[in-house]
Amino acid sequence: MLKHTRGQLIAGMIAAAMLQVAHAAAWTLEEAAKPYSGTTIRMVGEALPPLEALSKLAPQFEQATGIKVEVEMYEHSEAVNKVQLDLNSQRGRYDVIIQPHREMGKFATNGHLLEIAPFMADAALRDPSFKPEEQLYQGAWKEISWYDGKMYGFPFTVLNMFMWYRSDLLADAKEKDGFKAKYGYDLAPAQNWDQYRDIAEWFNRPDQGLYGTALQGKRHEALWYEWLNFLYSFGGDVLDVQSGSQCGPVVVNSPQAIASLDYYKSLLAFSPPDSLNYFWDDVMALMQQAKVAELIMWNDATYAVAVDETASTVVGKVGFDIVPQGEGGKIGQLEGWTYLIPTYSKNPQAAFLFIQWMMGYDRQLEQHLNGGASGRPDVYESADVQKLPYAKASMASNEYGKPKATLPQSAEMTDILVRELSSSLAGEKSSKEALDASAKEISTLLGSCAPMSYPAQ
Repeated sequence: MLKHTRGQLIAGMIAAAMLQVAHAAAWTLEEAAKPYSGTTIRMVGEALPPLEALSKLAPQFEQATGIKVEVEMYEHSEAVNKVQLDLNSQRGRYDVIIQPHREMGKFATNGHLLEIAPFMADAALRDPSFKPEEQLYQGAWKEISWYDGKMYGFPFTVLNMFMWYRSDLLADAKEKDGFKAKYGYDLAPAQNWDQYRDIAEWFNRPDQGLYGTALQGKRHEALWYEWLNFLYSFGGDVLDVQSGSQCGPVVVNSPQAIASLDYYKSLLAFSPPDSLNYFWDDVMALMQQAKVAELIMWNDATYAVAVDETASTVVGKVGFDIVPQGEGGKIGQLEGWTYLIPTYSKNPQAAFLFIQWMMGYDRQLEQHLNGGASGRPDVYESADVQKLPYAKASMASNEYGKPKATLPQSAEMTDILVRELSSSLAGEKSSKEALDASAKEISTLLGSCAPMSYPAQ
């Protein structure tokens, strides 16, 4: 009887495996999309090269499926605000929202998002060749597309910030001789913040239309994002936690954090006089126009400087490296925008099919080569991607990425820091005063799970 049972079990396993193989061979996008042909899915995201590349790929999906894709593109803050308004109203204008992962906690805890697991378990929808548990950067996927152990989406972009520098200037023989005579060491891409400041000082020549660096000092999310690179590199953080979804002690006013803000503000001396009105678009334009020697910027904006000859005058003249090191060692900023399906979507199945299709290798490669930032390691391994001048810097920054808060209160935390950092940059508060105020307000916002680790004035 035991042998018979065991034989039946083996036969069943073989039959199941054969059925799975048959299903894998039978599944096609065209067949899966038939029930949804003629529908229109609307999506929204940030107006940058990755979304522009998606928009150019979408007609291929439309031709294969009969599902029309309409893409709305807005500046970062506007893209976030439009989604928040739509979710709060529950109108369901959007079937796919592409949002920064700091919004995940708020969206998930308010019931605004559909979990992806049911779609992945639906044999009619799931492409058997799509295996995110094998094909994605697991740490980045779990940090930017999951919340509280639940899967809500897939990475649209896995982002980081790294250093851009004018390689032509740093290679110039006269510049090298003059720099070494003044500072006592060879001119080369900065490996630490002392070198970064020396290079910024050396090339700061406003009378020639050239600045040493360019800060994103506007009262905008860009200020917070930029300063985080300095905070992490100096050995500081906002909360003392291991993942973005955790609440923990507030450490944003630590000595390391204060030192990072002091240093950051010191760079204003080598930045354009209008820097308090700049955000990422402005400093990117400065580099495109050959008006700055070095800065810290996003990997998904790099294409517009390093590759796009229609927009940039410095193609072939810019180098890239990880953020300079401080007490915190090598760091990267783990950030990302995620494909999400709102609870109120009118076409969730069609939305899932499009997201799944976009996550395929060929589309990910095409998008990455046109300014994207894929979450697939095999895309980075492509010979074509490795030819991109910024590929190695982006990979290295991914390796050292630090998570940031995705708690439901993360937007309020960001607002607090943007306000206080801006006040300090404008000279209204010292670094300690600004960060003490931030620490107290963040601790009050988060409650008992977030006691202050350092005394505040």
